[in-house]
Amino acid sequence: MGLQFLKVFIFSAIQLILPLCTAEWAQSQEPLWIQGIVVDSITGYPIPFASLSVPGTTRGTSTNEEGRFSIAFGGLSSPPVLLIASLGYRTNRKELPPENRSNLVIQLQPAPIQLTEVEIVGLTPEEVIRRAVSKIPGNYGKDSVLLTSYVRVRKTVNQKLAEFAEAILEDLKDGYYSYGRNDLEKKHERSNWPALLKGRVISDTNLVKAMGDAGKDAFCLSCYFRDDLVEFYPRSILDEKEFKHHDFFMKEEIKESTGKVYHITFDQKDGVKGRFWKGELLIDADSFAVRRITISPSLKAFDQYEKTKTDRRFTINKKPGWIREMPMGHTEINYSDKGGYWCLSTIRNDYYTIFTLPETGQKISIGYRSDMVVTDVSRDRSIIRNFRGNRQTGVGQRWDQIVGSPDPGFWSSYNFLPVERALGAEIEKIGK
Repeated sequence: MGLQFLKVFIFSAIQLILPLCTAEWAQSQEPLWIQGIVVDSITGYPIPFASLSVPGTTRGTSTNEEGRFSIAFGGLSSPPVLLIASLGYRTNRKELPPENRSNLVIQLQPAPIQLTEVEIVGLTPEEVIRRAVSKIPGNYGKDSVLLTSYVRVRKTVNQKLAEFAEAILEDLKDGYYSYGRNDLEKKHERSNWPALLKGRVISDTNLVKAMGDAGKDAFCLSCYFRDDLVEFYPRSILDEKEFKHHDFFMKEEIKESTGKVYHITFDQKDGVKGRFWKGELLIDADSFAVRRITISPSLKAFDQYEKTKTDRRFTINKKPGWIREMPMGHTEINYSDKGGYWCLSTIRNDYYTIFTLPETGQKISIGYRSDMVVTDVSRDRSIIRNFRGNRQTGVGQRWDQIVGSPDPGFWSSYNFLPVERALGAEIEKIGK
């Protein structure tokens, strides 16, 4: 009898305490700010570009090249939980204390990749891609979706930082659905309406101006989202009519963190005229959702580029006649499951071009690196109806024409990529 009474007493006490704890969290809740680093549990090395998400929400961010991250919380009814994932590692679920943290260390355990004995079973790479494209509407959602994203861009001249820009953007997509190659331009017109919430630019004005027409290249606000190849699949590697230009190889991989995936590599075929791509596709074997796309200019297109590179010449440092060599680099596009649908997660571009002045043999390298991280996703129709994007501003103007005065306090309520130490040092040099 005494034991039964004790059980009832403990149960009643817990029932009383839990609501008080929840109420205390809700009453004291203020915007929570967590900063830290994600590392390999064995080597201790930072894990770049790992994804962090909040279960039950569409919020998330990514680590930078040094494995560091910043994430803001607000409007949560209970202490937050983070899911941290990266290909090749076991997903980590981390419960966070209801207090600001600036030095959180999160470890991920390596997860071995197991290859099936038979690398291709039943399906060809082309058939896997066809199925992935046919399932785009169901996997990604046909209705409009509003993305909140953090974007930053670095422009370098001869490996010296010439311009640094970062922004918080909202971008309205009109949905993921099936359409034909001839409708691609109409699709571009309907989708990707951006709104700049805040941005800041620091620039070595003299250096940028010296680059002339070659240095004027700048990403527009909506340009990043045009790299969403799942949405704009016609004329990309996902387009069946492009298959004839490429060689494909596929293997099945079983990853402990993601399950079975089709890992497809491709490159331009030998002897094909024109300039095409090489790269990789990771496609989920259960849903046929595209998880990752990487593309780079194929070196097999070099001869073709050489034939046409003198068609357009550039003026740099007031000297006309500069020739642009074949651009090199890569684009990586990642998707993740957010709120029941697969969604764009990150886009990273890293390209550089060598400009040559034939008369003197002088060479100049101009590089562009950009990171775009989707930090929140909304499919709420009332929010979407009230959204006011501006296509003209998004395409026709540079950030430094529209950002206004910097406001450091603004950034504290948004997720963004911390600036790496080396990059921070370069930015400080520009400001002096």
